[in-house]
This record gives sequence, C-alpha cells and structure tokens, in this order.
Amino acid sequence: MHWLNPTGERKVHSLVDKVYKLKNLELAWDKVKRNRGAGGIDDQSIADFGRDLEGNLLKLHEELRSQTYHPQPVKRRLIPKSGQPGKFRPLGIPTVYDRVCQQALKNRLEPIFEPIFDDASFGYRRGRSAKDAMRKIWGELEQGYEWVVDADLKDFFGSADHDKLMELVNQRVSDGRVLNLIDSMLTADYSEDGHTHPTVRGVPQGGKWKAFHLPPYEYLLVMKSIGLKPCSSLDVRPIDFA
Repeated sequence: MHWLNPTGERKVHSLVDKVYKLKNLELAWDKVKRNRGAGGIDDQSIADFGRDLEGNLLKLHEELRSQTYHPQPVKRRLIPKSGQPGKFRPLGIPTVYDRVCQQALKNRLEPIFEPIFDDASFGYRRGRSAKDAMRKIWGELEQGYEWVVDADLKDFFGSADHDKLMELVNQRVSDGRVLNLIDSMLTADYSEDGHTHPTVRGVPQGGKWKAFHLPPYEYLLVMKSIGLKPCSSLDVRPIDFA
C-alpha cells in the first residue's frame, strides 16, 4: 500500500533543477548560517564558508547540475545522554558544504511531504513543538480517553532502513536524480577516531535527514511493531514527538 500516496496522485518528476537553483542555495545557506554549529570532517567553519560564499555556492550549483556532487564522510562524536549517566548517543556532523546541500534539498521536499503528514505528528516539523504535542494529548483526555501509553523506539536513528526510506520517498517523488542524491546522503560514510566506516543503516543525528524521514517512517514502524494496520478498528490516538 502506498501510505504516502493513497490516492495515486501524480508524482513530482522534475525537481533537481529547483534544488540547485542559486536562489534556493542562498536560502539554504541563510538557514545553515542561522543554525550555526561546528565544522565537519574538513574543519571548515561557518565563517570559513562565508568568506567565499559566492564561490562555494557556484561550486555546489555546478556539482548538483552536472551530477558530480558526492557528500563527504560525516564526523561522528559521542555525547552524553541527558539523565542517563554513562550512556551516550552518536552525533553526526556533516560538513558545512553538505549541510547547505541538505537544506537546499529539504527546502524543496518539505512542501511535498508536509501536507500529507499526520496531524498528530509533532517531531521535527516547522511550527510544531513538544508543547503542541502535550496540548493534543490533553485534548484527547478531555474527550474521554483515559490511558496514555508512552513508547520509545530503541536506536531509531541508528537503525532506520535506507531501502524503506527510499521506498516512501519514491511514493511522491520520481525524479531519479533527486532520489540518487538522497541515497548518496543516506549512505555517506562516517568518520570516528580517525577511521572511516560505511553507513549501511540509520541516519545521523545532526544532519537534516532526521527531520525529513521521521514522521512517516516512525509511524510505519510503530504500527508494524504492535501489529496494527492504518485501517485498524482499534480506537487509538497515536501522537508522536521525537
């Protein structure tokens, strides 16, 4: 079943030219600059990138246009988990150059997928927050629901299946160049302790793809894990927030 395209709407066929359009790259840079953050494996900082902004954006434009763009390995760092002494989670830090590319792609993909995300999904969506999720839960309680079940997906970011992600994206986008670009970002190597490793599963916490894939993919995993189908007659109200 095409969960993200149940009515068989026409897919987006031509998208990559809108991704590498210079105006879109400029908007992507503005967002990356506002978010700040550390440099990636090449140690290039936000300030370094900005010193030759025109040259960097033109280079990225040409690489995307000519299909010669290849993301660099993602720098991985372990950071402590809040409230869990001795436990860590991996943080992925793409290069500034790759973050601009990711944001440029997200700028074009978000309007395609945002309208079809479930209204009860609050994680990594523009204009939605944990407080909005709590208001939603409180509203369900006021309607008579009595039980709240708090569930978490173990190692969600580290175990996300690339093939399933690409299958979901392909339900709405058929531009092969964009699909190849997404796949190259998902499978980019990661660097840790001076060694480079292949990425066979998962999405780095720190890149833009955690925001893009989570709402539809997490919903599919949750439904499958408890044996439910979208048309289930069970009266449940799933609400998600990462």
